[in-house]
Amino acid sequence: MSGQTLTLWDCAAEPPATDGLTYRWDGYESTDRVRSLFAYVEAHADGLRRKYLAWIHDVGESRIGDRRLVEHLALEENLSYWWTTLLVEKSPWKSPSVTDAIRLLAFEELVLEHRPLKIQVVSTNRSIQEAVAGLCRNLGISYTSPRKPGNRLRNITARAAYHALPQTVQALTGLIKHVGTRWRFKRKHAAVWFDTDRAVFFCSYFIHLDEKLATQGRFYSRQWEGLPRLLHDSGYHTNWLQHYIQSPVVPNTRVARIWVDSFNRRSEDEGSHAFLDGYISWKILFRVLGRWCKLVCVTFRLNGQQLRSNFQPRASNISLWPVMRRDWYASLIGSVATENLLWIELFDAVFRDIPLQKQGLYLCEGQTWERALIHSWRKHGHGRLIAVAHSTVRYWDLRYFCDNRTLLSEETYPMPQPDFTALNGKAAVDAHLDASFPKDAIVECEALRYGYLSDLRPRRPPGGALGATSNVLILGDIVASSTAKLLYLLQAAIPHMSADMTFTVKPHPSWTVNPADFPALRFKVATDPLGEILGDFDVAFSTNLTSAAVDAYFAGLAVIVMLNPDELNFSPVRGQPGVRFVSTAAELAEALQSGAESSKAYCGLDGFFFLDPDLHRWKRLVGIDAFATG
Repeated sequence: MSGQTLTLWDCAAEPPATDGLTYRWDGYESTDRVRSLFAYVEAHADGLRRKYLAWIHDVGESRIGDRRLVEHLALEENLSYWWTTLLVEKSPWKSPSVTDAIRLLAFEELVLEHRPLKIQVVSTNRSIQEAVAGLCRNLGISYTSPRKPGNRLRNITARAAYHALPQTVQALTGLIKHVGTRWRFKRKHAAVWFDTDRAVFFCSYFIHLDEKLATQGRFYSRQWEGLPRLLHDSGYHTNWLQHYIQSPVVPNTRVARIWVDSFNRRSEDEGSHAFLDGYISWKILFRVLGRWCKLVCVTFRLNGQQLRSNFQPRASNISLWPVMRRDWYASLIGSVATENLLWIELFDAVFRDIPLQKQGLYLCEGQTWERALIHSWRKHGHGRLIAVAHSTVRYWDLRYFCDNRTLLSEETYPMPQPDFTALNGKAAVDAHLDASFPKDAIVECEALRYGYLSDLRPRRPPGGALGATSNVLILGDIVASSTAKLLYLLQAAIPHMSADMTFTVKPHPSWTVNPADFPALRFKVATDPLGEILGDFDVAFSTNLTSAAVDAYFAGLAVIVMLNPDELNFSPVRGQPGVRFVSTAAELAEALQSGAESSKAYCGLDGFFFLDPDLHRWKRLVGIDAFATG
């Protein structure tokens, strides 16, 4: 199409016919003349992912004046604040700009491929307009941005009003809110930690707990399953540092404190527990505010053309500054900054207080608090530290991946890293190795959360036909809006279906679903553990974020995944045979009525997870004597 117009369409309305080619900014539908930018991203995923990760590394290593950016943001010996920014974290939940940046890199490749004379952007997103306009200037291409059709005024919500506030105001209000809700955890007396060589430290989330056992004063986390009991039975004590997350099971700090107090009364059996927020003090808050003020000064000193030029990837003509600007300022002077600084101070207080720990385990999801934990653990001279990737590792969940140069750097202020990363299956190991993760930093462990799959018997055999009535399990995720989109898509598909079906929603533990919000749907809500209900269903329909799709897939259910129109394909069953991905009501109706294809062709549990009821890998990893003497 050399010489024609290339249109980037970011609008709910259908694009009009043109003499050139149009790419949709959102959505996965494609025709000959109107194509999906996300489809291009999926087809060129490896190269685009490498390019983005390389750019993040280059930003940190870029020189401003006589120092690297990493050095400008040094907080203390061996710790640069750079490693706690949203840019390094790359969270799909916290930073939608990551997806925008990858789409812009993809669009640049399309521009170079098609060599249009003119580019038009139909969008009200000023960041996209600014980025593409800059690309056109650099390439000498004519640029236009006509008025977007069907433009509607947005409803102003409290959340939108908050985000419209200056970043510095958000920083202070965010800190006040956090402290106000967590001050109840402030300790009245010192935590009682086990001080012995046969103690294992855990940092975990206070969520996914067995509620029935918790009310009886017994601690059972579904994220760790039988490992704590194995350690106890082998003569080990456990020290637990808990992140509180509000959920239907633990609805408030009062319940959380009651439960932890009851666990601690039986600490010989249940472990010793403390909340990270229990270390909050006025001294820590003043240190947070002091460091935040210094960050604000550094940010304004760095702010300039030289900084912004580093947001243009190497050998690229497009600047990602327009879409990453908000993440930069939120990380350096906004609410993310005060939150990160609080993590750093709290972990420092914990590891100064706790007796020397020979080995520690923490739930690894690539979040910024993890780097604060690692730094403080090292600073205070504790022992071996292992990151445990407790769930699935998704291809596009970039929190788990870094440029290889970042991981192997010998420069000052390197990224804080654990001694080892424990991966729960061949799929996770392969994903890390494919992303150039150092092989000698990987250790194997059993998939604690998925052990029950070995004994699960599917409702129908792999490849078996559906019965007269199909029982459909709807799997939500931690992002409420994604689950709402899932249910609205199902609601739109109902008129296109004639098959008899029953629907049950299994929401994420962190929030609930109200059937009254979806009056056109008739469904039940299940709150029982997923492993206890999977055998009752034939088909699973999930968002593209939840790891629960993996449970359903290996339980033998036909799996249908909704492709969120404004997200990358984050599904953990991306690339697995037999899974159906849908983006329209018509596609969903057809998939549900055909029952999709059951998982008859899958690689098998052993090809995905490490499963062993005796947990031999875990015994070897933590050094349980029983394994050595076998």
